[in-house]
Amino acid sequence: MTSPGAAASRPAQSWFSQQGYVTPAGHRIIACHGYGCSRRLALSVDGAWFGRARAALKAGQGSPEAERRALGDVIRTYTAYLAASFGGKPDDPGSPAGMSGVNGQMDCLDETANTTSLLLVLQDEGLLAHHVVEHPESRGFFFDGRYPHFTAVIAEKRTGSAWAVDPWAKAPGQRSEILPLDQWRQDS
Repeated sequence: MTSPGAAASRPAQSWFSQQGYVTPAGHRIIACHGYGCSRRLALSVDGAWFGRARAALKAGQGSPEAERRALGDVIRTYTAYLAASFGGKPDDPGSPAGMSGVNGQMDCLDETANTTSLLLVLQDEGLLAHHVVEHPESRGFFFDGRYPHFTAVIAEKRTGSAWAVDPWAKAPGQRSEILPLDQWRQDS
């Protein structure tokens, strides 16, 4: 029998398969970097870090808004954790073209895979009271004058409202954007 969290995550897991990426298993994540997941690092999410994440999310279970704020804090510390795990120069926000292939640098696909992996781990641990992890989304198609960009997505369980979870434009350790998906799609 499939748990509700696992059933809800199937769309997100199918994205990993479509991209040729590896879905998380337990606390083991295959973290992507180097742009387009050209470099991969298998890591187990540190128990002490995970304990702090658990406490933050449990404290944020009062409402969907509180949970998103807590997720913002958790993802902020996760991006710093990834940067330390990759070693080398911390990720430059916004994927400067000259950083492609460089150890520790992440484009939006890397950020989306890493964030979605974390969200799936949190969901599988029962730590998302108000949200489910959805299939990542994209915006921009060159011919519309915008560069393609991807993001992780969560949806409120009660309303179905979708939210973009996008750390791409932020340096490791900075708070990622969590905004309505429709608003994120309109941004360039």
